Amino acid sequence: MGNQYDFKKEWEKTKKNLIKFSKEAAEVAKKGEAELIKISKQSKLHIDSTAATLKKEKLYYLIGKEYAKAKNPAKPSAKLGKLMEELKEVNKEQKAVKGKLQGKKKKQ
Repeated sequence: MGNQYDFKKEWEKTKKNLIKFSKEAAEVAKKGEAELIKISKQSKLHIDSTAATLKKEKLYYLIGKEYAKAKNPAKPSAKLGKLMEELKEVNKEQKAVKGKLQGKKKKQ
């Protein structure tokens, strides 16, 4: 029985190491969470930009369709004017989103 192992001493060392490890793990998790939030926000901006591009494509299609239907293309119809205004709004929206994206990229 001369080779007995002192568990109390080892437990104290192990306990200190476990506490240290758990603190480090919590710090890493917080950093990971912040990075995940940043990536999520940037992804949302990319999705918004893509959605605006798709809206523009649909509006171009509708404008072309309305233009082809028009009897007097030199004088735009009310529907064509409305589509043109909507296209201007989508362009503004897309520029704003792209500006936010560029600002986010510069901050990184």
